[in-house]
Amino acid sequence: MRGVFFDAGNTVVFPDYRIYVDIASALGRDVSLDQVRRAEARARGAFDSAVASSEGRDVDGFWPIYYTPFYEHLGLAGESGRRAIEMTRDANDEGFGIWRVPVEGLESTVEELRGRGLKVGIISNSDGRLDARLAGIGIRDLFDFVIDSAVVGVSKPSPRIFEMAVEESGVPPEEAAYVGDYYEVDVVGSRGAGMRPVLFDPVGAYGEVDCETIDEFSRILELVDAWQVR
Repeated sequence: MRGVFFDAGNTVVFPDYRIYVDIASALGRDVSLDQVRRAEARARGAFDSAVASSEGRDVDGFWPIYYTPFYEHLGLAGESGRRAIEMTRDANDEGFGIWRVPVEGLESTVEELRGRGLKVGIISNSDGRLDARLAGIGIRDLFDFVIDSAVVGVSKPSPRIFEMAVEESGVPPEEAAYVGDYYEVDVVGSRGAGMRPVLFDPVGAYGEVDCETIDEFSRILELVDAWQVR
């Protein structure tokens, strides 16, 4: 194992869930942070199914697919749901966007991976602002590279975006692991490029799957150590 690469949203950085609470409140719904987390987990199935049946749509095309069931789970449907999605887009266009809370244990885990001599990078479906936003929240320097789908012109699950990481890092795909939070996007895509997929599922959104899973970010270290022994 010579490299571990990560998705960005809901893997390396998480949403500021208070933004969703404030949007719901503005539209007449009082929800808790726990309700937001549960809604996020339940919305993954619709998103994953949409990606599996898509034909290369870019990341922006999936906003309503993800956020419609998300807000429905919070009691915002129909016109109020559409308004919530518009407000979410607006919030993501401000400052550092929505995904701005680093995952617990990020810095120490990446430092340990580096200490094992591994390349560490990000491969993400994003909107062209990812590199600057990671720098803005102070975590860009943790990574050797950041590949943003809007910048390179290809999105996950296409194997090509993972191949770009191979070219950038010099790490052969069979010696790299990829950690992401969506099965159809991250597991299928990285596996198609020859990498070892790891599903990061801290909210228990998935049942049994045919790949390694972790529920805490730092547990990638345990997998890496086990692979190195083999």
